Amino acid sequence: MRCAIYARRSTDEHQAASLDVQLEEARRFIAAKGWTCEPEHVYIEDAVSRAEFKKRPELIRVLNAAESKAFDVLVTRDETRLGGDMNRTTLWIQDLLDAGVQLHYYVSGERVELNNATAKLLAMVKNYTAEIEREKISSRTHEHLLNKARRGLNVGGRCYGYDNVEQRDGDRRVHVEYSINAEQAEIVRGIFASYAAGEGLRTIVKGLNARGVSAPSAGKRGTGSWSTSAVHAMLRRERYRGAIVWNRREKTYRKGTKVRIERGAHDWLRVDMPSHRIIDDEAWFAVQKRLAANVTGGAKAGGRPPRYLLSGIARCGECGGPLTAINGKFGNETVKAYTCAYHRDRGEDVCGSALRRPVESLNGAIVEWVRDNVLSEELVLATLKRVRERLSERAEVTTSELPGLQAQAQKLRAEIDRLVEAIATANSKPAALVSAIADRQERLSDLEARMRAAQAAPGAISLEIRRLELETRKRIDNLRAVLERNPEEARALMLSVFEGPLVCTPIETSAGKRFQIEGNAVIGRIFAGEAGVSNSASPRGFEPLLQP
Repeated sequence: MRCAIYARRSTDEHQAASLDVQLEEARRFIAAKGWTCEPEHVYIEDAVSRAEFKKRPELIRVLNAAESKAFDVLVTRDETRLGGDMNRTTLWIQDLLDAGVQLHYYVSGERVELNNATAKLLAMVKNYTAEIEREKISSRTHEHLLNKARRGLNVGGRCYGYDNVEQRDGDRRVHVEYSINAEQAEIVRGIFASYAAGEGLRTIVKGLNARGVSAPSAGKRGTGSWSTSAVHAMLRRERYRGAIVWNRREKTYRKGTKVRIERGAHDWLRVDMPSHRIIDDEAWFAVQKRLAANVTGGAKAGGRPPRYLLSGIARCGECGGPLTAINGKFGNETVKAYTCAYHRDRGEDVCGSALRRPVESLNGAIVEWVRDNVLSEELVLATLKRVRERLSERAEVTTSELPGLQAQAQKLRAEIDRLVEAIATANSKPAALVSAIADRQERLSDLEARMRAAQAAPGAISLEIRRLELETRKRIDNLRAVLERNPEEARALMLSVFEGPLVCTPIETSAGKRFQIEGNAVIGRIFAGEAGVSNSASPRGFEPLLQP
């Protein structure tokens, strides 16, 4: 038997059930059974919560490999390794078993099966226990952090203006305290003073970057430079006036992934820590007064949706920042122009590209290139030919399965009839029988849907291809009209065509400085979601020189 191993450790786990132990015990279990496990089928996830299901690449890889028949058995420690959400874990196990793969827990030696109502109930009970355990761990962690916050201690993360200072008892870390960083605190005071004096966020940011002041760390998201969003958040941070506000947000799970939601103000914990004060009350209230005035004046919280074709799609070739649309002067006319947002907001010390080019000019060049090179009739017809081949292959497989599907459906109908008869002759309605009928009815509905698809497949292929041809020709003919009439629809088309961002690099031409644009266009992405085909790439890498 070909085996795979799945090992996972949560963020709150250290030595217990560590990854090394899991892998060693799983291999021992496999060897005792006389099975084999290739290295490419060892799937490991570290510091991943058991409640997370969307951002679990290795768990997704396991299921994909199982469906492609890459192995026969999956071995893991127990149900807590797979997940801590009762419903999602059970459904994931069902998908794995439906792919024809066995699931074994090496701790108990159990083989998991969901072939009847009782087995499903037992699996749900175990997964329920795993979810309860996760909730208890979460509750204990929150209680521990609450206790630390009440004492004014660090409860995680870093804050610009402060150092995290560990307090130790021998080799054991007792807790972490905040300590004012004198150099950073002076920067914070300067930011508050500048804003209170009437300077704008961009002016403050450009000044900081020009002086080479080290910016707050933003991890992988950071660019090493100050941004208006960082300063905006600092001006509202009460910690600088000696007040720690904790528990404003709650970590929870929605649709299988971790999210943060706002708690009600009655749940917030506020702790006054005068020793942490960096900003005096005069500076604090002066800044808050100006912020409130800006909001009253009509400023809107949150971002607004993109209004221009390349917003969020094009990036600066010099610094990697996004291109944004601003007012630009060309001759005697003022028009909207694309330029680097980092140069505009963070200054020339962050990005030296000051080039501005009319929005209409860049949009036109991109649309023309897409029309001539990506949505050309020859390329579209070649791609649709491949779509037809893929759909035909899929239909042949589906049609060949039809006799087997019909036999399974007939068997299920007979089982349902017998169960209904058993209920009719019983004095009461046993829950097990009712559940068994519901289970078989659900499976029968699925089979009937697959049989209808198999019977309709040949005719559906031609209809689908004709629909795609008409839709694509319409997109080609109306591309410029769409751009002018509905920028959002044009943006959706661009996102479906281009794989990754468009990189716009200033270059010298005979007509002056222009943007050279590079990117990868993939026509198959237009059809992939509708027809289930892989990408067919158009010529990769293009460099149109954009003229006025």
